[in-house]
Amino acid sequence: MKKFEQMKFPESFTSSDFAEERDPKKMSRVLSWLFQFFETLAPANEYAFNVWNSYKEKASHATALKEKIASLRIINKTEEGKRSEYQKSIVELRSSLSEKLISKRQIDDRIASEGRKLSLLTESEKSHSLETSTLYKKLDELKGRREILLPQVVENPNLLPKAIEELKEKLNALELEMQEIRAKTFQVDQSIGDFKRLHEVIEQQLVTVARACHSLLHQMSQSQTDLEKSDKEIVGRSSSTESLVKKITDVTERLRLTEHNIVKAKVLEATRTLNADRIKKEKAALLDRYRFVFKSLEPDVCAKESLLKTMRILYENEYSNKKRDDDWKKIEELKDILQRLYQAYV
Repeated sequence: MKKFEQMKFPESFTSSDFAEERDPKKMSRVLSWLFQFFETLAPANEYAFNVWNSYKEKASHATALKEKIASLRIINKTEEGKRSEYQKSIVELRSSLSEKLISKRQIDDRIASEGRKLSLLTESEKSHSLETSTLYKKLDELKGRREILLPQVVENPNLLPKAIEELKEKLNALELEMQEIRAKTFQVDQSIGDFKRLHEVIEQQLVTVARACHSLLHQMSQSQTDLEKSDKEIVGRSSSTESLVKKITDVTERLRLTEHNIVKAKVLEATRTLNADRIKKEKAALLDRYRFVFKSLEPDVCAKESLLKTMRILYENEYSNKKRDDDWKKIEELKDILQRLYQAYV
């Protein structure tokens, strides 16, 4: 309700408007007002949504980099500890290597002396050559096995439990992350289902509104045809009044001619006294004829003049051209909006 007040909705809006006994006209006004509001604010909403998505992506990228840096720092610390331990072991191995080199030299000297003794013994004991050859073969096999087993020997067996614990901790952390991801995906699926249900309801309401708009467009087109018919009737009546005006002008011209003839007859009466009776009769007959014509046209002329005056008053006062143009502009705008809604949702 507060959102509608903040959006400056012109009417009061309460929770009873969503009940089953709600006012459908008020809900249609709310929906039309919301359509206009979203139509006017759609570009700004799109721009804000794009900016928000870009900021959100940058923030997620920054948090990922931060987590990666923290993990790299932890790994660096562990690697530094391992490096120091390796340096210590290298120093120990170097010292042991120097000792072993010294012992190797001593052994080499012994081997040389023993070789000399062996050569003496081989020379002296040729009968034992087969046994010595087999022993050499066994020695070679043992050396090969030693070379194979040397890479498999662990340098520092005391570090194995610590490494196993670290691997277990990493495994537990990964399991927790997987559980969080599963919970988030479940929430996202629920929100998507809610959105689909709301979208179906809104589509049904829009279809009903679009059908009502289509019927309203049909009524508006019918009213437009009725207005065109009334305009044609007004034009026909104005043409009939113009024809009556022409008849009146013709009658007035005839009356003027009769007046001229009467004046002429008076002049002839003064000059011609002999034809006085005949001129009087002709004048009386002519006056009677024009009086009859004028009296026969007088009621039609009065009725047409009164009708023309009333039509002009109605046409000028109640429905002027400017107001008519404004009304037609509004009707055309509503027609365009309703046609767009009908084409978009039907």
